[in-house]
Amino acid sequence: AKAASVVQRHNGNYSPELLQKIVGGLQMSGMYDRAGELYSRMGLVAPAMDAYRKGHAYRQAIELAKQAQPALIVTLEEEWGDWLVSQRQVDAAINHYIEAGASTKAIDAAMSARQWHKAEQLLDQASLGSDPHFTLPFYEKLAAHYASSRQFEQAERAYVKSSRPQQAVTMYVEHQQYEKAHRVAKAHMQQHERTELYISLAQRLEQDVKLSEAEQLYLIVNEFDLAINMYKKREEYEQMLRLVSKYRKELLDDTYKHIAEQFEMKGNLKKAEHYYVEAKMWTSAMSMYRQLEKWEDAKRVAKMHGGKQAFDKLVLAQAHATFKEHGAEAGAQLLAKHGLIDIAIDYAVEHSNFQHAFELANQSAKHKLPDIHLKKALALEDDEQFKLAEDEFIKANKPKEAIDMYIHQRDWVSAMRIAENYDREGVKEVLVHNAKDLVDQNNLQGAENLFIQAGKPELAVQAYSSKRMVNEAIRVCKKHCPQMLGDIVDSYGDGGQGGGGLVQSLEEILDAAKIYEETGNYSRAIDTYLSVTETSSSDPDRLEEVWENAVRLAMKHAQERYNDIVAVVAKRLKSINRFEAAAELYEESGSIEAAREAVNCYIAGEVWEKARLLAQQQCPDMVRVVEERYKSDLVNKGDGDELIRKTGDVDSALDMYARQGDWDKCLSLAEKHSGEKMLQHYLVQYCKILANKGEILKACQQLVRFGPPTEQSNFQLYKVISGELLSSEDASASQLLREMLLRIVNKNASAAPPTPKALMDDRSPPAAEFHKSLLAAHLQMVRCRIKESKKSQELVARISVALSRYCTEFPVDRAFYDAGLECKHANMINMSFFFLSRFLDISDAVKDPDKVAIDNSDFLHTGIPSPCDLDLPKEPHISGPQAEEIRDWVRGWNQDQSVQQKIDVRPCDKCQTDICVTSLSCPQCGAKYEPCIVTFYPVLKESRVECTNCKAAANRGDWNTWLQL
Repeated sequence: AKAASVVQRHNGNYSPELLQKIVGGLQMSGMYDRAGELYSRMGLVAPAMDAYRKGHAYRQAIELAKQAQPALIVTLEEEWGDWLVSQRQVDAAINHYIEAGASTKAIDAAMSARQWHKAEQLLDQASLGSDPHFTLPFYEKLAAHYASSRQFEQAERAYVKSSRPQQAVTMYVEHQQYEKAHRVAKAHMQQHERTELYISLAQRLEQDVKLSEAEQLYLIVNEFDLAINMYKKREEYEQMLRLVSKYRKELLDDTYKHIAEQFEMKGNLKKAEHYYVEAKMWTSAMSMYRQLEKWEDAKRVAKMHGGKQAFDKLVLAQAHATFKEHGAEAGAQLLAKHGLIDIAIDYAVEHSNFQHAFELANQSAKHKLPDIHLKKALALEDDEQFKLAEDEFIKANKPKEAIDMYIHQRDWVSAMRIAENYDREGVKEVLVHNAKDLVDQNNLQGAENLFIQAGKPELAVQAYSSKRMVNEAIRVCKKHCPQMLGDIVDSYGDGGQGGGGLVQSLEEILDAAKIYEETGNYSRAIDTYLSVTETSSSDPDRLEEVWENAVRLAMKHAQERYNDIVAVVAKRLKSINRFEAAAELYEESGSIEAAREAVNCYIAGEVWEKARLLAQQQCPDMVRVVEERYKSDLVNKGDGDELIRKTGDVDSALDMYARQGDWDKCLSLAEKHSGEKMLQHYLVQYCKILANKGEILKACQQLVRFGPPTEQSNFQLYKVISGELLSSEDASASQLLREMLLRIVNKNASAAPPTPKALMDDRSPPAAEFHKSLLAAHLQMVRCRIKESKKSQELVARISVALSRYCTEFPVDRAFYDAGLECKHANMINMSFFFLSRFLDISDAVKDPDKVAIDNSDFLHTGIPSPCDLDLPKEPHISGPQAEEIRDWVRGWNQDQSVQQKIDVRPCDKCQTDICVTSLSCPQCGAKYEPCIVTFYPVLKESRVECTNCKAAANRGDWNTWLQL
């Protein structure tokens, strides 16, 4: 330290090593402030600053920072404040925190130093910053201080600033300053928040038994029910009633009742009575006393609040109770004691104490004696003591009741005796009831006699009617009450016409109709006949007879209804297929419209002559309709001969046969009576149907029989037929197809058929479309004829080879199969090897078209189409063991050096180039050859012959073989 002092006093030029040694000694001694001064002298700012801070010499550190490190001043001020707080010099630390901008520490220091106003100033300043939320806990702490020191306004301000207005409200409530509390709550809290706070504070006051204060809080937030319930729980009923009467008037009576019930439960009956009466429930007070058998109190309440009627009723109840305990007489005496003689008598009667009832009545109420006798009679009747009951009924001057009693018992003798002796008017009633009893027993004759004795014949009629004994009912009506006859018949007739009556049979309806006729009610008789419907009988003759009765009556007795009745009956006759009868009714009507309806009915009934005659006479415009309908009827019946004979309408007959599928008749008729156009129209229709059914050969036969139409619209049909028949195994198919195709391409049927060369050169649509099919059919026909004759196997093979040129017209694999097989049979092995190899290639391609590629180089310039240009068949022509056998032949030939897979060749007549033996032209020089009509091989000059009829060329040897067939 001394060394440092010397250095400080004398500004000598000291060595750095010495100065460092002195500084080290100062630091070792804890004299950091002196070390900092020395470092500062040495110009070492950073070590000087560290030394000052370690020695808490913040004043010197701040001075140094002002000169060398201004940014460090704020940190040093905060550190200075922290150090002062740690030294319990909180007051001194406040300003340093302020200088450092450490608001939180400054506020906390101010509060720790109890400088509350200073703290509030700092809080107010801090709350103006960007993040005032950190001030809220401090405001709350400040508010708690003000509240504890009873500085309520300052506390309120702080609570509000801390966003805790409810704490301010609580503070004011705790110190019973409710107006201020409400002011704060209203200014700073939402309605629901105020309500929740007030309720919680009120509940706290309620727990502290500060009920008046709690009530104020409840009422401030309009929680009247909570305030009322508070007093209810503490049984402070007057306070409770005060609030209910003020805020819940509609519940006032219920509140009185509740309070009364509470006092009743506690046994405080007077209080309970008071509140029951206040609730306008004096009957409950009366019932309370009655249940406790405090009859005098109960009667007092009843008399005071319910009047005499209630009082008498209660006395009666007391009498009942007395009866249970002391007997009926004691109960009646009680009633008499209170001047209730009539009630006492009724009470005695009710309890079957008739003796006491008579005594009371004889003493004080003689007017009640008949009533007592009547009640006793009814009681005896219930006990089945009928004779004693009779006596009492007579004493009560109630003979009618005695008669009813015996009627109920079906004791007709006793009932009649009483009626004759005491009630003459009741005699008829007894007779009527006795008669009804006989009706129930089905003794209607006896019942009728009694009804007539009683002067009630209409009841006898009703009885017969109810049993559906209409004739008996009518007999009684005619004898005793003729005025009812019409009504009875009407009601009887209505019984089967709906409304819930019994369903009448046909005979019953007819009986009713006859009665209407007999009584002259013709209109009702007509309606009754018409009430018979198709469902009433399955016999159309009977229905016709019934309905014609309605027409007969209308004609004689109800002319104004005649036309309407005729229309109804005619319509019904049509519904049961009685068309001729309906037509006759319409004719009788005489009007034009009726005549038209009659014609329609004759048509419906197929009465054609009458329909035709009536139409000609009265409605000529319908003549054509009759004829058309007649024609339609014949068509529908399929009677074509009659249709033509009667109407001459061939077209309709043709259409009818076509629709019926009777094509033989259709085509035969078209051939005889119609032109070629109609014949061709129906022929094509028929052949299309046959083709769709797969009957191709039959379709071809029909076309050959009638001649195929040559219109191009039919070509598709002919192509289908050609393709199917060229693929057929049927021996006759090719010849039939050849004839059909010749007729298509050869317009002049009488002329000779065209030669193959002429056919190939023909550019007409039929020839262009079908010449290949015709040539293929021709070759198949020739091959078939030669095979049947077994003349030349070589010729068959050559024809089969030539057919391969037309493999576009039938399955390609079959063409090569036939060619290869026939060459083998003719011992033309090289040719067989050639064609069967191609057959196997095609078969493999059919089975797996994606994996087999067919080489067509050997077939160039042969005139045979490439398989690549053809549609392969879906299924191979030959498969299974036959195909494997052919495959074995081909393998064998492939290994045989003497067999070559090639087609035979010949030299061209012009250029001597080797060309395919079947080729009709030379690919080298272009020389053309005419095809042989037998084999379709080229016709050579040296062997050429001609058919004398058709002029077709042929090779002499082939032609001679053909002529020998």
